[in-house]
Amino acid sequence: MSTSLIEPAPPDKRIAVKRYFYLALVFGTLFVLSVDCKHSDESTSHDDAFTKDDLLVIQGADVKHTFVNATLDEPIENGRNAVWCGTFQLAWNETCALLGEDLHFDLEPPMVAALNKQALKKDYLDPACYIALAGYVKDGIHQKILQFLQNKFGGAARPQHLPPESLTPRSQDIVAYAYLFKNLEFPAPFERLSQALHFGYRLVPAFGMHEPKRSHEQMAAQTLILDYNGPDDFVIELKTKSPGDRLIMAKVQPKTSLAGTVDAVKSRCSSAKPQTCLPEDELAVPKLNFDIFRQYNEIEGKRLIFRNPTIAGDLQVQSAMQDIRFQMDEKGVRLKSESHVTLACAQIPLPSHVMIFDKPFLILLERVDTQTPYFVMWIANPELFVSR
Repeated sequence: MSTSLIEPAPPDKRIAVKRYFYLALVFGTLFVLSVDCKHSDESTSHDDAFTKDDLLVIQGADVKHTFVNATLDEPIENGRNAVWCGTFQLAWNETCALLGEDLHFDLEPPMVAALNKQALKKDYLDPACYIALAGYVKDGIHQKILQFLQNKFGGAARPQHLPPESLTPRSQDIVAYAYLFKNLEFPAPFERLSQALHFGYRLVPAFGMHEPKRSHEQMAAQTLILDYNGPDDFVIELKTKSPGDRLIMAKVQPKTSLAGTVDAVKSRCSSAKPQTCLPEDELAVPKLNFDIFRQYNEIEGKRLIFRNPTIAGDLQVQSAMQDIRFQMDEKGVRLKSESHVTLACAQIPLPSHVMIFDKPFLILLERVDTQTPYFVMWIANPELFVSR
């Protein structure tokens, strides 16, 4: 009878070995999955939610018919687009909280009073979608901003408008920053409409529902008609995968301001009787895809006025900006926005020597240790200067 070199383990021990093997396999798999998830988080960016299809990248000063509002109280001008996002208000609120009082300036513009009302509060936002903070340079505010972004969004947040550290070199200087990201997908994507939509003087691509189709049943189910008085006066809600957010669209006559228009639409929503959209109903929504940057020149360079004696008395706004990235198409709505405010010394040191050749001057070329130059030119007029 042959003898095995390795004795078989008893049945109970074999079961134990199997258990240890399966446990090791499970924990090993979980470890691999955790590494993959972490790698995925680091490699996935909020920017990936957007596409560059017909992307319009604009500076606020470069557009004549679109205005980025600092507050909802600003007036709506006839024929002009008005865009508002709450990130600048959040950065403003955090600055006020840090200083313990509202912000005021010498010769301050009207927008300051509206911002000090703090119409948008943190409680109005999903905590998972934003960060907002303000602090002193001495307390490491620049590092805290990066830490907050990492803690909240992991590697998905790729900020492009962080406040430059060069603007706030002193320990008593102040920085405020806000970042917001939302991706609201439709449960059932709408269809791209084959025919462009007439809007004003242009034909624009659109999405929605056109001509009755069986596939419209899901689209219609996520379209709620909140109030309908006719084809030029209605309010609807498009349901998304986020039950805590609402996407409301209203074709109405505007009030004098965004705030007034919003209040009027919300009033109609609260008093009307909503009805579900039907598959044979027609829906056409223009597609949007833009990235707009706004510099708040109204307050840049303004000196702050404080009651708090512990705050540096020479602070002025060095930089105040906001960037809004927005896309709306048949898949849903994506929004990303950044804003910052930097407060630093208002005194700019004057140069010790001013050397500007803006009047007649001499050019001389010579060899070292020689008495006579080999090139001399007296410039008394600009005729020989390059034109550009």
